[in-house]
Amino acid sequence: MKARLLNLRRTLSALVALTTFAALMGFAGFPGAGLVHSAANLSPIKIGAAGPYSGDLSKIGLDGLNAIRMAVEEANAAGGVRGRKIEIVEADDAGDSSKAILVAEKLAMDRAVLGVVGPMNSSTVEAALPTYQRAGLAIISQSATKPSLTETGYKVMHRICPRDDAQGPASAEFVVEVLKAKSVYIIDDKTAYGQGLSDEVEAALKASGIKTVRSQITLEDRDFSPILTRVKVAKPDLLYLGLANPAQAASIIKQAAGLGISVKLMGGDGLKEKDQLIAGSAGLAEGMYVTTIGRAITEVPEAAEFIRKFEGKFGAMSVFSGQTYEAARILIDAMRRASADPSKLTRALVMEALGKTAGYKGILGFPISFDSKGDVIGAGIYVYQAKGDDFVLVR
Repeated sequence: MKARLLNLRRTLSALVALTTFAALMGFAGFPGAGLVHSAANLSPIKIGAAGPYSGDLSKIGLDGLNAIRMAVEEANAAGGVRGRKIEIVEADDAGDSSKAILVAEKLAMDRAVLGVVGPMNSSTVEAALPTYQRAGLAIISQSATKPSLTETGYKVMHRICPRDDAQGPASAEFVVEVLKAKSVYIIDDKTAYGQGLSDEVEAALKASGIKTVRSQITLEDRDFSPILTRVKVAKPDLLYLGLANPAQAASIIKQAAGLGISVKLMGGDGLKEKDQLIAGSAGLAEGMYVTTIGRAITEVPEAAEFIRKFEGKFGAMSVFSGQTYEAARILIDAMRRASADPSKLTRALVMEALGKTAGYKGILGFPISFDSKGDVIGAGIYVYQAKGDDFVLVR
């Protein structure tokens, strides 16, 4: 009798162990398998894509959106997030601060959205950050460079681009040490990006004893003859364009040539667009210098496969296509690290995992980590020059 009871207990123990294992593995055919859902049966994880998908900046924005689509498509083909599929919620802010707030509210209300790639512009990030912070919804911007975005205590904020207070002084150093300019005329567009970067450039130039003159336009302006007339009178050694829109920069360059202005040109990372700046200026941007927040993606060996796939599917890349793709992949990587159980993923866990990103190796040519503020560690500033129909590395 005792032997029978002992054998029965052993059999029951074995069944319990097998059932528990089946439940953990998600095998529906075993009793108790419903205790833990198969990842394939869970609703998709959503990633927000916030950017200027219409309006003056739509070329850059839409190319970035295509990069996000590519990253998500590849991730889903590789099993998504521990077997759970990923969906994109596309949210167009048109590069407008007021619309960026509405976009943030829309994404915040969708509880399935666990992270956001973007916004792209400093002004839209600045406007939307309070909403994302209240929702505990982590964002990772590919191109918002205003320093204060990571100085105000918003835990949701992350970016993979260096700040203006790195790019501005580097630009000024190049102007002083390489171009030997003694006077610089600066035009900015009053945006958080353009004005913020120009502020940093101007401060660094003045600290080096360089004479500066400053004027402003708006993104809506099309006739630049009043400001360019002042530029012609000032006769600067260099005209610095702190603008967010490369097509607008091309218009200024063409109008300047029409007024007989011949001056060295320089601008920030947002202007490094072959189609809109070089072709858009009908070649008049020849010789212009632009700074970039990292090496050109075409020069990074690790990016070769991405470039081949992207251009084969969507055509020529914009300046932030590679950075957007990287931002999306870093966010997906954080989601995979956030929880071993895909059914238990939360915004808080994703934000924590994103902040702990360290030494991520992707296609940008340097390992990406974040400091305690959400700023990228390890990126550099590069100077390129427009030559022919492309940009070449100078420094």
